[in-house]
Amino acid sequence: MRERIAELISHVSEPHRRYKSFEEKTGIKAKTWQNIVEGKQKANHEHLEAIGKCWPEFAYWLITGKTDEEHGHTSPILERIRADLKRAGRAG
Repeated sequence: MRERIAELISHVSEPHRRYKSFEEKTGIKAKTWQNIVEGKQKANHEHLEAIGKCWPEFAYWLITGKTDEEHGHTSPILERIRADLKRAGRAG
């Protein structure tokens, strides 16, 4: 779960202030997210609920590690691949 939270933070936050940016979006302190990513703290229901409210399309993936695109459940990795393919299509 920690790795998926880190992936999500990286995907939706500004690189130079990722934890602060995530705090602004979720309402949970930046230091808490940093502690979760660094393995100093475990994510609890409050953290998962905040993510699910902000990014419902990633909630299933966050909990299970799986996607279900047929039902609108994706992952940051798939979103990045889609964006790369779009850019490659425009470039080629």
